[in-house]
Amino acid sequence: MSTDQERRDEPQQPAPRTGDPAGAEDPQRTGMLGSPAARWSALVVFAGLVVVGAVSGFVGLWFTVLVLVPVLVAMTAAELGAEKVSTWARVAAVGGLVVWLAITGGLPMLLVVATVVAMIFLHELGHYVAARRAGMKATEFFLGFGTKLWSFKRGETEFGIKAIPAGAYVKILGMNNLEEVDPADEARTYRQAPFRSRLGVAVAGSAMHFLLALVLLVVQFSAFGRVDEQQWKVGDLTDGGAAQAAGLQSGDEVTGFDGATVGTFDEFRDQIKSASGTVVVDVVRDGETVAVPVDLIRRSKVIGTVGTDVDILETPDGVFVGPVVDNSRVDRAGLETGQRVVGIAGQPVVDLDDVALAVDSVEGGELTLEVQDGPAVGAEELTVDLGSAVGITEPTAFLGVGVDHGLRRESVPVAVGSAFAEFGRGVGASVTGIGTVFNPPRLWSFLSDTVTGSEQDVTDEPTPAEQVAVSTDAGRPTSIIGAVAYGADLTAENLSNLIGFLIALNIFIGVFNLIPLLPFDGGHVSIAVYEKCREVARRSDKRYIADITRMIPVAYGVVMVLAVVGILAMYLDLTRGVSA
Repeated sequence: MSTDQERRDEPQQPAPRTGDPAGAEDPQRTGMLGSPAARWSALVVFAGLVVVGAVSGFVGLWFTVLVLVPVLVAMTAAELGAEKVSTWARVAAVGGLVVWLAITGGLPMLLVVATVVAMIFLHELGHYVAARRAGMKATEFFLGFGTKLWSFKRGETEFGIKAIPAGAYVKILGMNNLEEVDPADEARTYRQAPFRSRLGVAVAGSAMHFLLALVLLVVQFSAFGRVDEQQWKVGDLTDGGAAQAAGLQSGDEVTGFDGATVGTFDEFRDQIKSASGTVVVDVVRDGETVAVPVDLIRRSKVIGTVGTDVDILETPDGVFVGPVVDNSRVDRAGLETGQRVVGIAGQPVVDLDDVALAVDSVEGGELTLEVQDGPAVGAEELTVDLGSAVGITEPTAFLGVGVDHGLRRESVPVAVGSAFAEFGRGVGASVTGIGTVFNPPRLWSFLSDTVTGSEQDVTDEPTPAEQVAVSTDAGRPTSIIGAVAYGADLTAENLSNLIGFLIALNIFIGVFNLIPLLPFDGGHVSIAVYEKCREVARRSDKRYIADITRMIPVAYGVVMVLAVVGILAMYLDLTRGVSA
């Protein structure tokens, strides 16, 4: 055996750092802004942000006054040595952020932010408790990052709050194999702990998310109920649709369709598509059964390659825009449900046959429509980008009703079983979603198309949105800003929606954190498993410590990708919003 091979097989102990001048700052604590020049440059940049925010409208002005200005004061005071002023300014910035959230999002926004902060706290609490039970030494437990605002010490751990509310952390000695530790504490480091203890600490954060999701699922099913596919009622009615014209009402319980019984809403929708002409819809309204004759209208979809459709309805009065999904590219183009369509691609249209001929003449993926908001209003021209090509579906019957599913409460024992089943489906969906979003070709398309301002195709040829697994907007990465804004919108409707949002978020974050790469918790799991495999292969009880320097380039690469994706996702969340 060569000397090099012997060296590789020996347990790798962390090499002590030598030559550090007395009193030198820890580079991990100083970070990128450690030098005075860098800090003053940051001040100049931040001052520019204050100016930009002050002229960016009502929301930007309030954010500038309540948050940016106090942060700028804190940074300047810190550079001038006025630590007390800096501390109070940081406190004012945090308080200002809370006030700004209340101004812009109201109580729902504050409630979502509070629950997300609590969720982050529980994640780190999982790591902390697991480490303490394993005898490891945890020296810090902080909410937030950056400069310390407030703290206290209990035992050997300092607890507190830091200025940047972007997460939390627990500092456990020896999590990094290269970390220099006092020899007296080496036996209590993470790296010297048994395999089972290291594995337990690494997965404890995700375990807390999974446990919280299961508890919330039980609460959801037992207190609010779960969706019963067999029990549903008519929801919203499409403006200008056949149901609205026939007199169907929201809250009607549909029991029959043209002489046939009705099951789930999906089955009802299939019955509609295969029908034509005048049909009879049986509904229960105010305890009485009512037979409602309905003249069905025809519907086609102009489809593209990006997972978005333009609904076109043909009624006796002409051709109209069908239901428009909020925040979709159709919505962003300015199209609205119920607008009359008088022309497509420069050709006049009066029925779906005309629409099909006009769509067939379109080259590329841009669809130009001439629409009117009313008979007395002139037509305006709007263009929707549907990708690289467009097509049109065959006409089908259209009723124009939404669905309002009933909820069935379950006893706690039954809810527990249902919770585990739903949890399994949520984990599967999260794994699939992560694999789809971070698939290298799709990730590259997201990065390049976001930077250039274009949007990527998700299919090679025009395909209906319902046949596309993940649309451009729904499948793209979302930042914490987008997630919180979406959660606030749901919470504004009812508390049950908030619980559902937190369930999905906890499952996703729990799975995401187990990606087997540093700096994720899954990276520590993979290192622990690798070290255990080396120990077993060597048939030795002697502790093997992996050479983590080989993994540092990969960790930096992961951090860079996450940073770029996060910034671009935040930009899209702020400029486009988030749609379900």
